Amino acid sequence: MLLLVWAMVYPSCHSTPAKKAIHYEVLKAAPVNDSLSAHRANYKDDFKQWKAVYEQCMHDTLFPNAIYLGLQNNIGIGSISNQTVQNVNREITVLDTSGKSDIFNILAVINSANCFSKINLNNNLQDSFYNELIRNLKNAGDYSYLSGLVDTSRITFNIGTLIDYTLRKDSLVSLLQRTTDSSLLYFRQILTTPGNVLLVRAGMIFGFDAQFRLKKKLSPEEAVKLKGEVFFKLGDHGEKGSIQMLPDQNVKVVISRNYTVFGEFYSFR
Repeated sequence: MLLLVWAMVYPSCHSTPAKKAIHYEVLKAAPVNDSLSAHRANYKDDFKQWKAVYEQCMHDTLFPNAIYLGLQNNIGIGSISNQTVQNVNREITVLDTSGKSDIFNILAVINSANCFSKINLNNNLQDSFYNELIRNLKNAGDYSYLSGLVDTSRITFNIGTLIDYTLRKDSLVSLLQRTTDSSLLYFRQILTTPGNVLLVRAGMIFGFDAQFRLKKKLSPEEAVKLKGEVFFKLGDHGEKGSIQMLPDQNVKVVISRNYTVFGEFYSFR
């Protein structure tokens, strides 16, 4: 949803010869959040409300230097971003290329919780979940017509699992400094390019469900097709959705895909 305003925190810089040692530092969130608040009317309120959701679900405070990303599924942990491109390394991630060893050598789960709770949404967040629901329903194949039958006056959203996890920065640096793998060398080149930052820590939800009433009664043929729970594919990495008819023309739709809500970024050089 957001292209982060790195220009507010990164001065103009020029390429310098690559150094053998890799160093890193956290991207201070305050200037970025201030800039986003100034440019997006709802940013501060949305941040506050999602922060409350995170802390109530996790029973812990939100991690420092968190930047609110919205319902973001274009980037995830290990993604490299800059002020113009959300996901510079879309074709290659360190999580893929480190597969020869245990992935948890460089990845650590900080906390997770099964929230399964209704979200108290302001209008802007309600719209963001609604837009995601409609976008996914439009990709539901034979059931895409349901995207035009959602009664927005009777709709609720719930989140399931929320997870906070991080890349082990020292392990990542060690991996990149000793590697001879061409993919990892390319990842290192992108990572250490001035102006690029790496999403090191993420607060993520594993999808959501929506319950709503249909605007009109289904035809007998449509009702037969929706007898029982039906599933549809949403991507090539296990993302999927399901639809289940409930009593009184109500429907439950489950969207099973990852959304990064908060991120902590680091620059490497």
